Amino acid sequence: MTHRVVIAGGGITGLVTAHRLLEKEPGLDVALLESAGRAGGNMGTEAVDGFVFERGPNGFTDVVPSTLDLARELGLGEKLIASSPLAKRRYLLKHGKLHPLPSGPLGLLASPLLSVGARMRLLLEPFHARAGTDVEESVAGFGRRRLGREATSTFLDPFVTGVYAGDVERLSMSSAFPRVAALEREHGSLFRGLLARARRKGRDGAPPGSLSGTLRSFGGGLEDLAGALESRLGKRARLHAPVEAVRRRGAGYDVVLRDGTSLAAGAVVAALPAPRAATLFSSWNADLSNALEEIPYAPVAVVCLGYPRDRVGHPLDGFGFLVPRSEGLRTLGAIWVSSIFPEHSPEGSVSLRVLLGGTRDPEVVGLSEGDLRSLVLAEVGRVLGIRGEPVAWRVYRYPVGIPQYNIGHEKRLRRIDGWLRSLPGLFLTGNAYRGVGLNDCVVEAGRVAEEVLTFLARRAPAAGPEPGSG
Repeated sequence: MTHRVVIAGGGITGLVTAHRLLEKEPGLDVALLESAGRAGGNMGTEAVDGFVFERGPNGFTDVVPSTLDLARELGLGEKLIASSPLAKRRYLLKHGKLHPLPSGPLGLLASPLLSVGARMRLLLEPFHARAGTDVEESVAGFGRRRLGREATSTFLDPFVTGVYAGDVERLSMSSAFPRVAALEREHGSLFRGLLARARRKGRDGAPPGSLSGTLRSFGGGLEDLAGALESRLGKRARLHAPVEAVRRRGAGYDVVLRDGTSLAAGAVVAALPAPRAATLFSSWNADLSNALEEIPYAPVAVVCLGYPRDRVGHPLDGFGFLVPRSEGLRTLGAIWVSSIFPEHSPEGSVSLRVLLGGTRDPEVVGLSEGDLRSLVLAEVGRVLGIRGEPVAWRVYRYPVGIPQYNIGHEKRLRRIDGWLRSLPGLFLTGNAYRGVGLNDCVVEAGRVAEEVLTFLARRAPAAGPEPGSG
């Protein structure tokens, strides 16, 4: 007997969940419902006058193999591209000028961006005790305890802004950066942990010693990945199909679409932003709905710009730059796309990608496209010596942008998991829960697909007719 699985949300997590389900059970009756006219969600690519502009994430790292393996499974191996060696060099804006960021513990200790006292404080890092296990620590608290106040504000704050566009005083260290927190837990010191991982990598290549890896993409951008997944699903993927509600019906669920039609489902996967998922259950499970609504998001705007090379004074010899809060800019950071992926810009041109907003400046997302472009040209143009107007540009705004794993996130997840245990056949997935990166979404999708298949296998022997089939 066929069990129908309905997936609400056709972003990368929903697409991969459907793919993994069908990989294990090719005959499974799966329907993926996406409200927009394209699959991929915030991840996707737009070709503009020869430039490859990414709507959301700019790539994925190979520090874990999940997305890389998926790409090869989908036949995209020949389209994979790796970032230029220039991407290893990153910059920090301080007092209006760009300074190279140190690349490791030794670089930190020698960095002129820190005072002598702050560098001496870093020398003591291996001698500080581990944190207690009974207190959830903020990223800022972790940084001040292990690295000192100055190193935290100079390096950790802008780094976190570049990943989460969030507030280091609110973000939970164990939830937002579990791999870094594990270094202290396993080795008693960040520096000792990094050295141990480097030695392990040198000895047998695994697990990776680097916390970042090499950035990867595709010749046509990340749209290649979303397109390949959607193609595999075929008619199982329905666009322009927004889900309005999910209601319990007997042993299964009814998935109600905005046009009033509904699908009967033995299992439902909500692969949506947490506030959107909350609306699906609000009429009959306020506890689950409220817990989902409590997950905050940082609004962000992305401005992509293309220029002839001779109109940008800076050599763009790196990945890009981060902007500390102390600089007083609305820009959070800029990526030099053409230096990372030369394939994504026409010959003789450069491509920039600028992030604005976040918890630091949420109102900026409400500016018009013209005002956002003018703001970027004023702030980033001055830093990079840009002359004139871009020959290509796009603005992408996300009022519900990046989930914030603030203090209390782990406790909230336990509450959500508790409610789900009382709702067999209902599953949640996406970047709101256990990782915001593309790799995290791919891993999470695989985990949830396994849970769905386990649920269906346990239910199968005693299963009656599919909900709504009688």
